[in-house]
Amino acid sequence: MLPLHDTQVRLVLLNHVTTRLAEARPDELDAVGIGNEQLDRLRQLSALDLNRLAAMRTLTIGISLDGEALQAGLRTVALVREAKALELYFIRHGASTRLMSALFKIRRKLTLKFRRELGVCRPSGRVPLPQYATRERIYRVWRSIADPAPRVRYFQLHQAFLHLPIAVLEVVIRDFEEDT
Repeated sequence: MLPLHDTQVRLVLLNHVTTRLAEARPDELDAVGIGNEQLDRLRQLSALDLNRLAAMRTLTIGISLDGEALQAGLRTVALVREAKALELYFIRHGASTRLMSALFKIRRKLTLKFRRELGVCRPSGRVPLPQYATRERIYRVWRSIADPAPRVRYFQLHQAFLHLPIAVLEVVIRDFEEDT
């Protein structure tokens, strides 16, 4: 358990615990180490008395964390952060609203809003395609990317063709896939 020393934090926690324990089952109260009588007295304290109680250093107030749940939460946060970074990368590098919807489940209006916020200009209509030899090279690289995740595949493909917007790569891939 990590002891907490800041009086304001302790006061907020005491308020929260008092409210939370008012709804607790008897076995939960036993697990926390608070009896019904103590809980009743805690609930009857005025705000001033509760503040005095929070300021007492003899009362240990602390927190404990579930290490496994914390680790899972940290992994989730990292995955969300990575997905958001990839999302911004795709928007900055000219991904179509159709691709953004397919890969990130982002609506067209939101993609357009992000583009405006990032100052990304993308002409409307069909994108001009590179020469056929370049398109074949694009498709060969696409087929050589082993990762099954479409987001990763498009990212890696764009890394090989940084001079082209992602929308161009998307059209080339779609055209080749339709032909096969």
